[in-house]
Amino acid sequence: MSAASNIHSLLARLLPERIVPAPTPARRRQRLFAGVGLPSQRAPLGERFGLVSRLDEAVDLQAVYSDLRDRALEGNVAALNDLGWIWLNGKYWLADTSLAGHLLRMAALQGSAAAWFNLGQQHYFGKGVEISYVQAAECYRQAFERGMLHAAAALGDLYEEEVCDGDQDWQVDLIEALRWFMRGAKRGEARCRFEVGYRFLHGLYVQTDTKAGLYWLELAAAAGVMQAAEELAVHFSREDAGRYRDWRDQAILMGSTLALTLKLEDQIQP
Repeated sequence: MSAASNIHSLLARLLPERIVPAPTPARRRQRLFAGVGLPSQRAPLGERFGLVSRLDEAVDLQAVYSDLRDRALEGNVAALNDLGWIWLNGKYWLADTSLAGHLLRMAALQGSAAAWFNLGQQHYFGKGVEISYVQAAECYRQAFERGMLHAAAALGDLYEEEVCDGDQDWQVDLIEALRWFMRGAKRGEARCRFEVGYRFLHGLYVQTDTKAGLYWLELAAAAGVMQAAEELAVHFSREDAGRYRDWRDQAILMGSTLALTLKLEDQIQP
């Protein structure tokens, strides 16, 4: 029997025909919090369509599940990851973290970067497994190597983690955190670009380099990171009125209350 046949046979046994609906309070929370990890089918920036929207708007969740199940059985690795993600969170149907782990590992071993990232989240939050920052870090590394740039930000955060839950064999390493933020920044990850820019601008764990700080912050702000636009507005408020107003107003358009406060203060000053 081929490996593909073995996987199909195992999946057919693992995946139930019908789902168990999540409790009503969980359904009410789903629009506010998509949960831990990421689905493969994410909506492009500015667009509604994606797995979360599809689930939120579904009249018949069983029909959505049946479609995902069929595609997973046909060998669709993205659908396999998405089923694992849903069972990991329990927002749409009743959580089963053990089944989620099985499905995510199967998707990860078939090359899914999202599944590696979700396994990292499972170990980080301890959803059905012991909390392990070491395991989470390894899964995030695997995700990054397979193209999930957001995993670099997760690794940067992890190496800055000062409070470990439980008895963790983990060492905070602020320089390693910066290395991961820089790796993500160089490959275009917006949040990493903000983190690198902020550190260069303020001399955190690296020699102050204002030019480099502004460079990375401007790239992050151009990608929609509101905090980057705020940092730029505050920086230029001391030396360049025109650039200050430009970044202040851009931050306001992004939803910044800080920038709005700055504008109101500017208006009442003589």
